[in-house]
Amino acid sequence: MPRFAPAIAVLLACAPLAALPVHATDVLAAAPVAVDPFEDIYAAIQESADMERQLDQLSATIAEQIASADTSLAIAEARYPGLSKAMVAGFRPVLAGYSARVRESFRPRMIAVFRDKLSASEARDVAAFYRSPMGKRLLGGVVESFDAKATITSALKDKEVSAAAVQADTDAAVRGALAQFTQDDFAALGELARRQPGLMKLGAIGEALGPIRAEMENQPLTDAEQQALSDSIVASLDKHISAAEAKAAGK
Repeated sequence: MPRFAPAIAVLLACAPLAALPVHATDVLAAAPVAVDPFEDIYAAIQESADMERQLDQLSATIAEQIASADTSLAIAEARYPGLSKAMVAGFRPVLAGYSARVRESFRPRMIAVFRDKLSASEARDVAAFYRSPMGKRLLGGVVESFDAKATITSALKDKEVSAAAVQADTDAAVRGALAQFTQDDFAALGELARRQPGLMKLGAIGEALGPIRAEMENQPLTDAEQQALSDSIVASLDKHISAAEAKAAGK
């Protein structure tokens, strides 16, 4: 695997595909000079990442992990199939709001890492890369492959998400994204990295962002979020069970 490949892990830090080979000339023009190039990296990632798809992946994993980890819920799931998915669908809006709040609160620290590791010129190259067809393709693959299984398992088991769990999920998502690439794609990535060596620093940036990502995963819910979570779970469970019982009674 090319040396550039592991650097893609940074794509998940903030945090569909064309079949034809992508060439270095696909990179778009850098952002205007008036834009802070380090802030623009974060903006480019947010623009290119499909956050709704990532929430879908996360919600599915949460439903699966909760159903297998909670005995009482597993029993209820057997009696009322689809209960876990209904519960997760119910609190998805709370999860989305929590995620957006945490990302925004940690944004300055992530941008500080970009500022520390890159020159302004390199930052413009990185932001342009994330907006390019190749960058979007890589980011889309990472999001599509990201399921957060290790992170959620760590949270359920240890009550605190470990940095190792976050890294394990990142590595798995990167492997999933790279599995979709051909030798021509890797050659294009290598040529792009040769022409824009700042991209080779993404690996070091990913390492620096790792502890921050773990800290983000351990941020508590606010009182309002906790109440909204509880209310949504009760409401979704009641609705699903009532519908299932009404259906059974009508048979």
